[in-house]
Amino acid sequence: MMRFLDARRSEAPALPGLDDDHVTRALVAAAFFTVAMFVVTLPASAIDARTIDGDSVWLKPQKFNVSLSVHFLTLAILAQQLPRKVRAGPSLTIFAYAALAASAFEIIYMSIQAARGRRSHFNYETELESQLYLLMGLGALFLVIVAIVLAVQIMRKGDPASPGLKLGSILGLLFGAMATIGFAGYMSASGSHHVGAHPDGGAHVPFFGWSRVAGDLRPAHFVALHAMQTLLLLGFALDRLRIPARAAVVAAALAQLGLAAALFFQALAGKPFWPA
Repeated sequence: MMRFLDARRSEAPALPGLDDDHVTRALVAAAFFTVAMFVVTLPASAIDARTIDGDSVWLKPQKFNVSLSVHFLTLAILAQQLPRKVRAGPSLTIFAYAALAASAFEIIYMSIQAARGRRSHFNYETELESQLYLLMGLGALFLVIVAIVLAVQIMRKGDPASPGLKLGSILGLLFGAMATIGFAGYMSASGSHHVGAHPDGGAHVPFFGWSRVAGDLRPAHFVALHAMQTLLLLGFALDRLRIPARAAVVAAALAQLGLAAALFFQALAGKPFWPA
């Protein structure tokens, strides 16, 4: 029976084009879980009129579900550049499963807090909520550290046949992860993602929730984080077009980091990303 199940599993990869090793399957499963959670919370967001800072109480878990689904699917796709033995080895296994556990905790906790009509982030109102927020911060580190671990593995063992994809993956994962740690750490230390007062019900960017009346640190965080996707797509496209990719990928990485830095300092000056 076990041989039959193993054979069936080997015939059914997690997604077309992806291998069926346990790390890939776990990353894809995490992406599916967050998509499912997004779908589950859609009816709640449609019928629940409660707000926090002018946004639906369900907006934060919905945004995180979308972001994490993209994050884990990106990691699963990029990991295919590694030999299966390396991909399923101890280093990536440990950090991938730690990231999965952290994401499950964050999404479940944010959903519970949304149902209670309470903040999950920057919430120090009770001792328990304060400790759980700190625990979320620790979990968030694992979500980006796994990207750094994957970047190092691709740098050492990645497929050299696609140089643009390889370089875009390395720079996207490293720059995206390290810049994200910096911006997220600053927000956490500041106790808010707003710089200046954002009145309850004040204008904001739809779905993203970014303030349009005060400085907001989240656009810089968003641009930095998604270097993981933009740089790999650029490198992949250049490889397909048979265009030398090194200079273009490096230039794009510097440009995206420069944009993130500009948005960060704009927010520190109290200026909104998109003025009302």
